[in-house]
Amino acid sequence: MTSPAWLGIGAQRSGTTWFTELLIQHPDVGLGTNGKKEQHLLHKVGDGVEPPAAYLDLFPDDGVRRGDWTPQYLRHASAPATAARLIGPDAPVLVLLRDPVERFMSAMRLAATRAKSPWPYPVPITVQSFSGFYADQLAMWAHHVGRSRLRVMVYESVRVDPQAAVDAVWSRLGLAPVPLHDVDRPSRSSSQATWTPPEGLLDSLRVLYRPQVRRLIEDWDLDVTTWPTQP
Repeated sequence: MTSPAWLGIGAQRSGTTWFTELLIQHPDVGLGTNGKKEQHLLHKVGDGVEPPAAYLDLFPDDGVRRGDWTPQYLRHASAPATAARLIGPDAPVLVLLRDPVERFMSAMRLAATRAKSPWPYPVPITVQSFSGFYADQLAMWAHHVGRSRLRVMVYESVRVDPQAAVDAVWSRLGLAPVPLHDVDRPSRSSSQATWTPPEGLLDSLRVLYRPQVRRLIEDWDLDVTTWPTQP
């Protein structure tokens, strides 16, 4: 049975498309055979919507370290146990985390960018608020795949030195580093629209996320001093 050599699970609007494009600059690293960055399949296998082969067949044993980075996996409750069953024991699980309030605003701008009609209110606000509960989501994943498998990175720090961050992942895959290029190229998933939050919403989110940020510092030893949202 084949499986991904690496798995990216989140967080949405935290530079995952940008980082994935850097990661696959290595000639021995790639995506599934369909060329998609986000497969959106792991949780569907867990939910019984798709068979395991629909996912695993995308990652043949052809010498390429192929992977999948679907940010929805981080917050989807059936994805961690499914990953534990299907992903090889040596495959790292990659996470990029961005300041949760900044991440929320980026997600809402993307929703406004893609809207063809007035988008369903308040569903985006509800979903995107939960998407910043990083500590809870990481605890769920650590329970199923083990903490040692998780490589948790802070987006703002990775932007400062992307070569070092990508080199560390390549090393985990048993690969020597190669020089990156086009590190400042805009992501294909960049948002173009603006979105003005309701009065008081951002203050509410900062209060909501402070316990989560505190747990990231205490439980995961993350340096989040660049985040405006501080405990």
